[in-house]
Amino acid sequence: MNLAVMYHYVREPEDWKGSVPISPKEFESQIDRLGKTHDFVLPDELNNKTAKPKCILTFDDATRDQYEYAFDIMRRKGVPGYFTVMSGPLAEQEVPVFHLVHAALSLVEENHLWDELRPHLTAEDLLKLRKADATYAYEKSSIRKWIKYTLNFILDAKQSKNILEHLVYSLIGSKQKFIDDMYIGVEEFRIMKQAGMTLGVHSVYHAPFDGDVQAYFTNEIAPCVQFMQEQLNIKPSWYTPPFGGGEKKELMKENLKDLLLPCGFKGAFTTERGMIEDTGSFWYKRIDCNELTELTL
Repeated sequence: MNLAVMYHYVREPEDWKGSVPISPKEFESQIDRLGKTHDFVLPDELNNKTAKPKCILTFDDATRDQYEYAFDIMRRKGVPGYFTVMSGPLAEQEVPVFHLVHAALSLVEENHLWDELRPHLTAEDLLKLRKADATYAYEKSSIRKWIKYTLNFILDAKQSKNILEHLVYSLIGSKQKFIDDMYIGVEEFRIMKQAGMTLGVHSVYHAPFDGDVQAYFTNEIAPCVQFMQEQLNIKPSWYTPPFGGGEKKELMKENLKDLLLPCGFKGAFTTERGMIEDTGSFWYKRIDCNELTELTL
């Protein structure tokens, strides 16, 4: 059956503890295994005839490790893929909270970080942490789940940034160094485009869908489209929502499509787990790279 595989960080797990990365070696091994059972295609090629089921390699968040490791391996092996652009860090020097969270969790001991956050939460906020288990099911540590949920969903972006920015940038060296080290730059995206990779829209600030369709499109999607047109000479036609749409993903799927279609978008990739059962759909499910099994393959 056709599938899309979802990747985020491609870097050594022992060097990046803020999320659940896949090592470059394991990434290459997955490509070799997938290549035995599937034909790698770009999103626009989903309806092409192939000898084997089709597989799309998809990448969220536009982190530099994807260029340095994943893209390098794919180019060497002649494997196509779909990478998304997040314009805020490049166009406005705005770093999303969730990347500061990952950096803090990689650089600071988690119990110490939770001790810094706990005083900012009310009794009502603490009850909201019950949702952290489902949102971050891939995390084994409850404290890590609480930290991520607090910073991404309970505190507003300004509160979270006030807590994290000084801590992270002081350890990295500067905000600009963090951005340069963290994200794929315009020139790298141009190289990826020239190599035949599909580039799509992820977001501006990586905010979860808030329920206001028009405002969300205006703030998180349209400026990224404009950035790609001006800087990369690309009119994007594929979309990947941050957090898969978040807690209001069903509302997003129901209503956002009507704004995306007139702008030339052909489809979008969610974080919902599953195979691609209908190649004529708009919202496509994916399999997380860390959940690939022999049964999946």
